Amino acid sequence: MVKSFIFILVVVAVVGFSISTYIFAQNDILSNFSISSETKTIDNKKLIDDIDTCLGQNLVGGSITINSFNNNMLTMLKQEAIDADSQQEIQEIRDKFNQLVNCDL
Repeated sequence: MVKSFIFILVVVAVVGFSISTYIFAQNDILSNFSISSETKTIDNKKLIDDIDTCLGQNLVGGSITINSFNNNMLTMLKQEAIDADSQQEIQEIRDKFNQLVNCDL
């Protein structure tokens, strides 16, 4: 009885592994995920760098803010960019950034 249980367990494991290998070989899920993840990270980093550049242009002497409203807006946009989960959110934040702020990038 114990030998048959072990045999059935091994067969189920081999068949399950074979089926999952076949399914994942047919669907290129992992490579699509990594590409979209890398694109999101690159776009997100670029947006955050642009916001940081604009924040730097909004300072006098490196510590005094010229326009506090502008500074607060940029800080909020930066936090939104950090928290963004999708490419669409990043694009919406970039659109807001381009409409509301006039910076030399």
